[in-house]
Amino acid sequence: MEIKRFRYFLAVVHAGTVTGAAERLHVAQPAVSRQLRHLETELGLALFDRIGPRLRLTSAGRQFVAVAEDLVSRADRIDSVAQHMARGGLSHVVVAAAQTTINEVLAPFVATLTRSDPFLSVREVPADQIQTTVREQADLGIAAGPAYDPMLEWRPLTDVPLRAYVAPTHRWATHGRRTITISELVTEELLLLTGEHPARGVLDEAVSKAGLTYTHVTESSNALMCEALAASGFGVGVVTDLPRFGGYPLLIDTAGPTTLRLQLRACWPPHHYAAEALTSFLDRLAEFAATYVHDTAWQTSPNSHRDP
Repeated sequence: MEIKRFRYFLAVVHAGTVTGAAERLHVAQPAVSRQLRHLETELGLALFDRIGPRLRLTSAGRQFVAVAEDLVSRADRIDSVAQHMARGGLSHVVVAAAQTTINEVLAPFVATLTRSDPFLSVREVPADQIQTTVREQADLGIAAGPAYDPMLEWRPLTDVPLRAYVAPTHRWATHGRRTITISELVTEELLLLTGEHPARGVLDEAVSKAGLTYTHVTESSNALMCEALAASGFGVGVVTDLPRFGGYPLLIDTAGPTTLRLQLRACWPPHHYAAEALTSFLDRLAEFAATYVHDTAWQTSPNSHRDP
């Protein structure tokens, strides 16, 4: 059933006559009459009563008007979206990311957008499934970790500092510490994420490179729980999340010139129809993330506050 026939039907409804509809549509009158006959035959319904030159909707025709308007509106929407996409426009972005990335980076970024920006929806997946999800179901992925699919396009997004959270009564907090060393960290009762979390991998690698081992570890699969338990004094929670629950955050010194960080990268299919628009969108996300995820209680550079 052709959408054109619904357009002709509505034109006759609004004009009241086939002649008036033909003038609106800029087609010959016989073409309108022919399309109406085809539509009534296909539907098995009489849509109009013929009263001289004028047409009056039957009871079936009156009920069919709303259906026809809905179908034509949907068709127009499809045409509009298709044309926008063909020009490389981006109106809807599906992003695959892990829970922490959604909570700490994507959701705060979405809160800065306006109705003129692309609509962003997320697919929350485990860290090790992000790349597969991008290949099959998403426009973008925000991933961390060492494994990168060469079949996808990649770019750096931001680096996220690992934070060691303690209760406000902990000696590091009462002494006003802003950084700690890995050797100090491993001697504490630690609240760490389970091994599937990239942040845990970063910490484990740093501890191993320093030739150290943990003294006492309690694991959790949820970063918020690690931070909440730390704020309550049950140990030192190491996560990438921003401060909450009243816990005291410290950055973790490494043997190098920087504190311990988790690298986030964006990935997308190499032949995406809106690759240029995606790149522009990622530029904005990267600019936002570079500031937002480094927000700490003291709002300053961690390297400018080395402990003596």
